Amino acid sequence: MTARDDAARTFTAALRRRPWTYHVTDKTRFLVDGAKGSWSDVKVGAVVQVRWHRAGNQRVADTVRIRARSGH
Repeated sequence: MTARDDAARTFTAALRRRPWTYHVTDKTRFLVDGAKGSWSDVKVGAVVQVRWHRAGNQRVADTVRIRARSGH
């Protein structure tokens, strides 16, 4: 993950070096190594996997899987 905007409730993650911005809603589910997580677990530098849907021209995150960094 490369950026986070709390006011807009968005985060940006890169896939094959291309940045994609995702919007977070109250329905977005967060998982940290399979356990329930939250928006506060989404941090710059984290490795994430996102399931999303399109709403107009926005990518809305349905599920964000966050992989904890080893050694932390």
